[in-house]
Amino acid sequence: MTTTALVTDSTSYLPPGLADALGITVVPLHVVIDGRDHAEPDLDPHEFYRLLREGGPAPTTSQPPPGVFLAAFEATGADRVLCLTATASISGTHQSAVLAAGMASLPVDVVDSGTISGGLCLLVLEVARSLQAGASHEELLALAIALAGRVSSTWSSDTHTLLAAGGRFAEDVPDGVPVLALDRGGVRVLGSAHSTDEAIALQADVIRAALAASPSHVTVGHGDVPELADALELALVGADGLLGLDRYVVGPVVGAHAGAGNVGASYLRSA
Repeated sequence: MTTTALVTDSTSYLPPGLADALGITVVPLHVVIDGRDHAEPDLDPHEFYRLLREGGPAPTTSQPPPGVFLAAFEATGADRVLCLTATASISGTHQSAVLAAGMASLPVDVVDSGTISGGLCLLVLEVARSLQAGASHEELLALAIALAGRVSSTWSSDTHTLLAAGGRFAEDVPDGVPVLALDRGGVRVLGSAHSTDEAIALQADVIRAALAASPSHVTVGHGDVPELADALELALVGADGLLGLDRYVVGPVVGAHAGAGNVGASYLRSA
C-alpha cells in the first residue's frame, strides 16, 4: 500500500500541535523585521503586532526557496506527497513548491489552494481528515482541487497592503474601511464601510448568506484584536448552516500585509 504525506506552508496557521498530531509537514515562510530574518513559526504573533503598531520600518516577507520545499518532501519518508500552498496570486510560495516538486525523487502533486490563512487551514484539515480515513492519493488530490474552488474568505482592516501584492489590486481599494473577499485566488471588494463595526456587519451578512446556501464550519482570524473577533463571532452565532466556529491569530506573514487590526473569516461555500 502506497503512503501519502501532506505538506503545507506556514500561512495555513494550523492550531499549535495539530500539524504534528496529524502528520502534516509545515514549511515556513520568513519575515524580516529591522533587518533580522525570522522563520514565521519562531515569531510570537502578539509581539509581532505590538511592533507593527509601534511603527518603524515595515516588515517584509519572503517565500521558502525551492530547496527548503525539496528537503521537506524528501524527509517525509512517504511514497507520494500532496502539497497544499497559499494562493499563487498573492505569494510566490506555490511556484517554489512547484519547482521543488520537479526536482524531487518521489512523485509530488502541488495544489494552489486559491486562498491563504484561515482558508488554507480549512482546506488542509479537510484533506488531512480524509487521509486519516484511508483515502487514496488520487482521492485526496481530487478533494484538494475541489475544495480550492469552494473556499472563501472575507476580511477588513484599516490597512490593506495585501491588496497591492504584485501591483494587482491596489487600484480597486475603496476609501473608508474596505471589506474584501478572497476566493479562487482572486481578491474582490465587497464594499466599503464607514467604521469597523459596519465592516464586521457587512462580513457577517455575506457569510450568513453563504452558510444558508451551503452549511460550513467557519474559522475567524484576527490581528491581535480579540474584541473584533468577538464581534464577528457574535454576529454569526445562530446562523443557519453554521457547523462550528474556531478562532486563530493571523500570523506575521499575512499580518505584515493585512496590518494590525485585521479581522476576517473563512468558510466553504457551495460549488
